[in-house]
Amino acid sequence: MQNYVRGEILAERYEVIEEIGKGGMASVFKAKDIYTKTIVAVKVISLDIVTKPVGQERFEIEKEAFAKLGSSPYVVKLFDVIQSGSEWLIILENIDGGTLKDKYQQFGAMTLSEIKYYFPKLCDALELAHKLGIIHRDIKPDNVLLTKSGQVKLSDFGISVMEGFNSELEKAIGTPKYMPPEIIAAQKPTPQSDIYSLGIMLYEFATGIAPFIHKEPKKIAIKHINDLPTYPRLINPSIPQSLENIILKMIEKEPRNRYTSVAEVKRDILKIKSTDIVKQYNYHNKASISTGQRVKKVRVGTYYSKLPFVAKNRFSILLSLFILAFIIAFVSVLVFV
Repeated sequence: MQNYVRGEILAERYEVIEEIGKGGMASVFKAKDIYTKTIVAVKVISLDIVTKPVGQERFEIEKEAFAKLGSSPYVVKLFDVIQSGSEWLIILENIDGGTLKDKYQQFGAMTLSEIKYYFPKLCDALELAHKLGIIHRDIKPDNVLLTKSGQVKLSDFGISVMEGFNSELEKAIGTPKYMPPEIIAAQKPTPQSDIYSLGIMLYEFATGIAPFIHKEPKKIAIKHINDLPTYPRLINPSIPQSLENIILKMIEKEPRNRYTSVAEVKRDILKIKSTDIVKQYNYHNKASISTGQRVKKVRVGTYYSKLPFVAKNRFSILLSLFILAFIIAFVSVLVFV
């Protein structure tokens, strides 16, 4: 893939201002349309990527997803797709306010009012995508762009699931920190898969920390399948109980126990009040995870909760035995002395 510098012209129309992103399959440049004088983002994909089966499919999925979702104010807009020499260019709306990840790293956990501002809009974007048969599969703060006025724009549909594209349908791909158990188990994603990832984001933004963390991505994936998330209010007691309940339902291990749609998530988020008095949600402690042709029964919990009774209560048992021995010795002294 060719490197472009400031001032170079792409496709005889787009003057490069600067590179704003680079990945394994593409580079993204901020550029000026010399005809309309507008600023755009140009995603450059080299021919050797597009000619590979996986690269070709991801390219087709991304441009089709952007095109289908053009009516949403909360999705990055597609302007054009151009072949220029040996490269393909995807011309997109330029969003220059950073990402939700940038905002989180700068300011930390969100307030309730911020959550009620950002997350319903993401629900709207995903609701339209799901109605059109598109599963994003990579919902994370990095893929939520912000305009300078604070509007959210969902981006990066390269590994999305869409009808007619099947080569990566049942692959464990995505970002481990936000991946649902069924995708980790290489199962077909559903709208509930996006709900799970959005729930992990909501947990992180409400508490200031993700529910499952580890230095090794594989260990994070295992935690998504096996571990019980710490209830958010134990980390941030200022969270309303109703918000904690929403988060826990979104990140249930089994898709059938989550919300049936992002519209329901949006409805419940907008209903949250800081003074809510509601019953605590009971997170399911058992789950069935499909792995190929097998269904794996999982007992969800913490490392401590999964210990055998004796191991978990070793101190109490030893203390009881010590007290019992002391009482026997004391009684023996009274009787025989």
